[in-house]
Amino acid sequence: MRRTSVLTIALLVLSVAAACMRPAKLTRPLERDQLYSRLVGEWQGTLETPDSLLGVRVTRHTKLKVVPSPDRDGLELQFQYEDAHGHVATRTDRLHFDGAMETARWGNSSARWHQAFDVISRGGGEGAAPLRLVLETTEESDSLSMDTPVARQRETFVVSAGEVRMVTEQQVDEDTFTFRHAYVLRRAE
Repeated sequence: MRRTSVLTIALLVLSVAAACMRPAKLTRPLERDQLYSRLVGEWQGTLETPDSLLGVRVTRHTKLKVVPSPDRDGLELQFQYEDAHGHVATRTDRLHFDGAMETARWGNSSARWHQAFDVISRGGGEGAAPLRLVLETTEESDSLSMDTPVARQRETFVVSAGEVRMVTEQQVDEDTFTFRHAYVLRRAE
C-alpha cells in the first residue's frame, strides 16, 4: 500500500511538472484584433474635403459607427455626414485585414467587389501608442482607352483609444499624391 501511495505521489508530481513545462499560450493579441477592438464603437468629428471651385478645404460634421461585420471577419463602418448640399448622407463600408495585416479589402457593403489594398507601412500600436497604417492600391480605369491614366490611392489610418484619422490621397501617373478627403473623429461614447 505504501508503494502505491509513493507511486501515486510521484506520478502527481510528474504531471504537475509536465503541465508547467508546456509552451505558454500566445498572450499578446494579434495586431488585427487590436485594430478591430480600437475601432469598434461610435465616433464623431469632421469630414474635410476640397472645394475645387473655391480652392479651399471644406469641413463638415460627420459620425461613424463601427461594428463587427455580419461575417465576423472584419468591420462594418457606418458613415453619416453632410454632403455638399448640406443634406445628411449615409454610407456603409466593409473593411477586412488578413491575419498578417499585409493586405486589406475595403468597399461599399452593397458592392460585390471590395478594393484590394497592400499594407505598405504599419507602426506603433504598443500600449497606448497610436497605431498607424498606410494602405495603397491601384485603381483600374473603367475606360478601354490606353490614354486613361491609372491612379494610385493611399489610405492612412491613425488609430488611438480616443481618436481616429483616415486620410485618402490619390496619385495619377508619376505626380505626387493629392488630398481627396480626411476624417478626424473622436470617440463619442
